Amino acid sequence: MTNNQHEESHAVSSHILVGDDLMYRKRSDRNPYRPLWPALLFAAFMIGTGIYIYYDLATWENSTEEMELNVILWWIYDIAGKEGVAILFGLFGAFVGYMGIKNTQSLLRLKAQNKY
Repeated sequence: MTNNQHEESHAVSSHILVGDDLMYRKRSDRNPYRPLWPALLFAAFMIGTGIYIYYDLATWENSTEEMELNVILWWIYDIAGKEGVAILFGLFGAFVGYMGIKNTQSLLRLKAQNKY
């Protein structure tokens, strides 16, 4: 690589760093609600999964089929039944949703103080 090529590649890479840096300084995604939507979507997915597994386990209990579950889910099913498995998913989904709400509230407070 000649000295000129090295300077050109360095200029390009430093331009990319400056571009990335500018992207985050002037970013248009300074929306304080940004962490809320993925958290709520994931929370809804987890709660929906809990409901689906509850009905799937209820159907399985009334049939003669064999069911395969994760070891942890089997352990919870043995202790708390299908309600326990559904509650586990529901609580996890509620926790993720709650954390998204708290993070958004924190960002809104920072924005009100002009620190974000």
